[in-house]
Amino acid sequence: MSKERINTLDGLKATFIQDLCDYYNVSNEDAIKLGTRDKGRKPSLPGSKTCASVSNMTYEDIWDLKSRDTIDGIFEFYKDQGSWSAFRQVVRHLDLIPYHIDIFSKFQLHEGMHICEYGCGVAPFCRTLLEMLPDDPSLNISISDVEECEHFAFADWRLRKTIKDKSRNNIDLRSVPVKVDQLPVYHQKLDLVLVFEVLEHVPSPIACIKNIHEQMNVGGHLVENFINHEDLEDDGPDLMSAKLERQQYYDFLKQNFTLLGGGSPEQYPNATRIWRIR
Repeated sequence: MSKERINTLDGLKATFIQDLCDYYNVSNEDAIKLGTRDKGRKPSLPGSKTCASVSNMTYEDIWDLKSRDTIDGIFEFYKDQGSWSAFRQVVRHLDLIPYHIDIFSKFQLHEGMHICEYGCGVAPFCRTLLEMLPDDPSLNISISDVEECEHFAFADWRLRKTIKDKSRNNIDLRSVPVKVDQLPVYHQKLDLVLVFEVLEHVPSPIACIKNIHEQMNVGGHLVENFINHEDLEDDGPDLMSAKLERQQYYDFLKQNFTLLGGGSPEQYPNATRIWRIR
């Protein structure tokens, strides 16, 4: 790896962490510590203008606060956790930035293209894209996640801040929430959709992919993965209902998309795949 590329990656990592520092008023060291995975950890997560602080609970403790056997209960989990996923996902994606870059390098960006990060979390892919664009193309970017959850609010803030700081004046950014009773409806057809480490957490993956499919342009591309938890026996953040729809989900993809890369779901269950809609 060239020194220039290393410097670029180090700079991108620094901007990711700085987002947390600015939004949550924490130090660089605390941002990394709060987002670093550790079994049984109970971090003292700061609040923000969009959420309350959360302390002395594991991720599983937060899940167990309420009944999660309805869609309403599942959606409330992502609100109850406060800034947990904001910190965790930023730190998780620090080492994935080269992967973000490589994914976007596979597609020709064009004027007016509509890119969607679906189940975006902190929108790490779009955050990297906004930093790496060589000029100021006219692009439409949509991000979607659970309505009113903290990591979605943080994602919207960090992308809008980057657009302003980088003078990306031709970027049309829209945050389109997933609601309890309504999946996202976009303002125009989608050309590139990224669904990364999402589907195992949604109540109905087949409903999600049908929602995406009906809003994509013919010839558009889907980048997705669906982590296969074979040993899953009870609901937690990884949902049994999602696991039960896995085969139906991939049957739908095979019927409506052409697999371009990543291998078959049967042979490589946890791979990230690239599909083109037919």
